[in-house]
Amino acid sequence: MYLTGLITVMPVAQRRPRNVEEVAKLREASFAYRVRVTKDNGDVVDISVCAKAFCSFHGISKNKLYYLQQSLKSTGSAPMDKRGKHSKKHRQLNEATAALIASHIKSFKARQSHYSLKDSTKTYLPESLNIKTMYKLFKELHPAAVVSYDTYRQMFNTQFNISFGYPRTDTCAVCDEYTAKVKALSVKRNEQQIQQLTAMNILHKKRAETFYNLKKNPKSEQKKNKKKEAICIDFAKNISLPNIATNDVYYKRQLAMYSFNVHVLSTSESIFYVYHEGIAKKGPNEVASFLFHFIMNYLDDEVQELEIFCDSAGGQNKNYTIFKFIHYITNNKIHGLTDIKITFPIRGHSYLECDKNAGLWNLKTLMEIPKDFEEMVKLSRTKPSSFTVVSVSQKIILDWKKMLPSKYIAKCPFRTQPIKIINYSTSHSRLLEYRTTFNGPRLTGIIRSPRQCQQSLEDGLFELPPPAYNGLLPISSAKFKDLQSLMKFCAPTTVEFFRQLPHD
Repeated sequence: MYLTGLITVMPVAQRRPRNVEEVAKLREASFAYRVRVTKDNGDVVDISVCAKAFCSFHGISKNKLYYLQQSLKSTGSAPMDKRGKHSKKHRQLNEATAALIASHIKSFKARQSHYSLKDSTKTYLPESLNIKTMYKLFKELHPAAVVSYDTYRQMFNTQFNISFGYPRTDTCAVCDEYTAKVKALSVKRNEQQIQQLTAMNILHKKRAETFYNLKKNPKSEQKKNKKKEAICIDFAKNISLPNIATNDVYYKRQLAMYSFNVHVLSTSESIFYVYHEGIAKKGPNEVASFLFHFIMNYLDDEVQELEIFCDSAGGQNKNYTIFKFIHYITNNKIHGLTDIKITFPIRGHSYLECDKNAGLWNLKTLMEIPKDFEEMVKLSRTKPSSFTVVSVSQKIILDWKKMLPSKYIAKCPFRTQPIKIINYSTSHSRLLEYRTTFNGPRLTGIIRSPRQCQQSLEDGLFELPPPAYNGLLPISSAKFKDLQSLMKFCAPTTVEFFRQLPHD
């Protein structure tokens, strides 16, 4: 339409045929061409050009120009797009074949995600399946059906909301209890109690949804304000080494590999601290040490306010040692931090970005020693960036549990189990703020005495804790024996590594 608007159809001014009129090919019309340009003062004007210049300016061929000319001569308007207007669609999938494909896809037993807070129709199939495997099964079941792989895949992607790989295997105990009770009451047809249970379950999920909203807001704020940052932290599931194909591994005790994930919400950068059970344990010392290492090595220098989202594991994240740690870091303005806040989710609904990251691991990979596991984690993600893997040494693990009690009161002044949000800023050097509900009142608890604060001011120096371990932690002799029995299936380097493991 734009191009035809720049072409003017005119009658032929003069004819000078070389042959007689009955034989000569006389033109039916003449054409004038213009190009539209903008001058320096902003005025838009049309300038007359020849046909060759018109084609050159607009990047069209002579055939395209001829097509436009014919349309202007016959209809006086731009040509209509006739693609897809034909009535006979030779490649259209008939209804019988489409129904056959749909019934085959529906025959696979899919399940919904427990962590879908909204009423989502998305379902999940096992990770061992994929579209190509399903298509092969379809062809085996219906060999006479003329269906290409592209047709099967397009129908799967456009008409079904199905993904592969279960997002998580464990579910919320409260939701499971509700489902079991409703089934039992449905048999007795007790509608009143079913309504009460339904209301309680809706309230439970609303509280869980509040946590996700609290996590969603900082994720967008940190992209605008460089002084704020939000992270998710969590221990991933333990992986047993050596991870080999032989059936003997099912009957033998193996070496446990631990991994602690710190996920930055604003950039999606993800750091995995990886180590085996002979290096360290999975307690508050490790959590505090990994957070301290992340703050000193990976946190942006401009960040002053740090928000942490994690589950409510009492032996790892939700304990007095971690509360004292965030107070100690902020009170001493380590790395310029003036405010640290930790938010804990509703139990059973702590599905964070860390769980999604661990879900990307290819656990079918052959892994014999910790380096193989580290390499697998690195290659698990490419977008937006690869995972950063830190091979943990015992120098990183500091004994915060031994050092912090000398600077704080011995017993926590409030119960840790009901806490949903805990926060400390430099506005007060002796207390912590906390909430027992996400939107409840702010409560305070004093965790330092005036004498301890005075000593800190007199010292004026940040004290670094001593290392938590003086040597490798021994594994049990029974586990060591089982590991040695598996060495006949492994490479010589693996045999040497496991032979040097300390054991009781």
